[in-house]
Amino acid sequence: MEHFLIALDDTAGSLKSIHYINRILSGVRHVHLTLFHVLDTVSPNLLKRDEVTRIERVHEELPHLSGYFWATESEEKMRQTFQQAKLLLLEGGFLEDQVKTHFSVQSAEVAQVILNEAKALNCSTIVMGRRGLGRVKEFFLGSVSNTVTKFAREMTVWVVDD
Repeated sequence: MEHFLIALDDTAGSLKSIHYINRILSGVRHVHLTLFHVLDTVSPNLLKRDEVTRIERVHEELPHLSGYFWATESEEKMRQTFQQAKLLLLEGGFLEDQVKTHFSVQSAEVAQVILNEAKALNCSTIVMGRRGLGRVKEFFLGSVSNTVTKFAREMTVWVVDD
């Protein structure tokens, strides 16, 4: 079974990857799709006490996130994006058990977190959009998709142009 990690953010452009997958892989039963997002970390001092408590409970279930905190609004926004993406995939012919969701926090550069998760989940392919920084900024700063493409080993990277 092929395992795809689909890196998403909360922009409308990131759903273009979902539409592309529907065009290319719709109805293929030997694939597993993981919708993935990297949440920005924040200081726990900036969060409400109930948010800190909730995240600490998540740390118990997901020890690899221990010590990292993120904004609840960002997580909720991504859960909505995941829900929308999953609905599009189901409408595109994928089965419920073929699509999972997963997030991590920015413990390193975003590209490195994506690569680490793809490896940990034993993914054969990473699918992501190319964010439009503009040619000059992209030349000087690079981009997440460029970095993932450059450092991916023993896997395929699909960069869907938005």
